[in-house]
Amino acid sequence: MPRPHLTVETVQELVGETVYDPYGRVLGQLVSFESDVDGTVLKLVVENERKEIEFLDSGAVVLDDGRIVALPDWKRLANNVIASYKRALARMKGLEEMYSRGEIPGNIYHEFSRKLSASLEKLKKESKQLKAMITQRMHEIEDANLRLDKAIASLKISYIANEISDKAYKVAVERLRSAKDSNMRELEDLKTTKARIEALESGSIRIGREKHAAKPVEKKEERHEAPAAPAKPAPQAPSMEGLQPIPVKLIEG
Repeated sequence: MPRPHLTVETVQELVGETVYDPYGRVLGQLVSFESDVDGTVLKLVVENERKEIEFLDSGAVVLDDGRIVALPDWKRLANNVIASYKRALARMKGLEEMYSRGEIPGNIYHEFSRKLSASLEKLKKESKQLKAMITQRMHEIEDANLRLDKAIASLKISYIANEISDKAYKVAVERLRSAKDSNMRELEDLKTTKARIEALESGSIRIGREKHAAKPVEKKEERHEAPAAPAKPAPQAPSMEGLQPIPVKLIEG
């Protein structure tokens, strides 16, 4: 189900609160917001730790037990693409089932199939771009983790050499490890999301261009014919020579 829109009544109570990402990182502090005349919040105005102002689309923000969580761009796009992909596949599956049972005429089947196929082709392009975005983000996190590992190693060397106190070491290493933990949570989410997208792609509809005869629709009455009698062709949906149902495999996320 779509999330309810953020409203002025809700958000104005949160001004001054900390804004997080889904992986525990602090993004800044909510200092203001922009709203429409109907009271729907359009943008959240956030001041980050560098005292810079950022404007977050309200569609990328969720409230989790009063905690403000802003989704990264790749996560928001992934949610939209995956939901649309699953919906299109489910609709195509339903269309195929209706046609195979003779519940819709061939011309309507062809029209709906063409529209759904076009939607799926568009989603394939979007998913390709999304996977590239995810891969780039994974590389960024891997590079960041390498720098954190080096920082932790350097800190330990200084600690073992008695160059820093126990207190300074514990505070520093805790912050570094916390940063790496957040990175690892996002990296795992990136990998899981990419796998879901690839699973949807591997089970998506393949649109062939070659023509085949339409598949006959079987009728129960044929079972009662005498064995010796020659088999009669089963009645079929309105003639749509050159079409056949497109195979569909629905992958549950």
